[in-house]
Amino acid sequence: MKTFDLKIVTPTQVFEEADVTYLRCPGMDGLFGVMARHTLAIFALDIGEIKVTRDKRDFYFATSGGYTEVMGDSVLVLAETAEKADYIDRERAEASLKRAKERLAKRSEEIEIQRAEASMARAINRLTVSRK
Repeated sequence: MKTFDLKIVTPTQVFEEADVTYLRCPGMDGLFGVMARHTLAIFALDIGEIKVTRDKRDFYFATSGGYTEVMGDSVLVLAETAEKADYIDRERAEASLKRAKERLAKRSEEIEIQRAEASMARAINRLTVSRK
């Protein structure tokens, strides 16, 4: 089976994966998948789960957005955040979800509703991916 190299870059980390057979990312217009020899492309990322298949095993990352560039035999993901499922701090994510829900419940002038909703979406995503 054909493979490609993957690099996921965040402001604080770089994850490099070789011999990847499949990549699935949360695009702004829905999920998209990449296999070896995919046409050249650039996609905007949304909050969601990145799935990487290598050696017939799936690995998961939680992301909060960014861009993906497909370049033939390699893929570059420039992400705002990317956390491997095994390393997500569930207690921190649950606390973040609780704070976001409390902010939304207040619905005061001082609280930015969109910001609280985005925070809640990120926390839910991190909790979902941590269970993979």
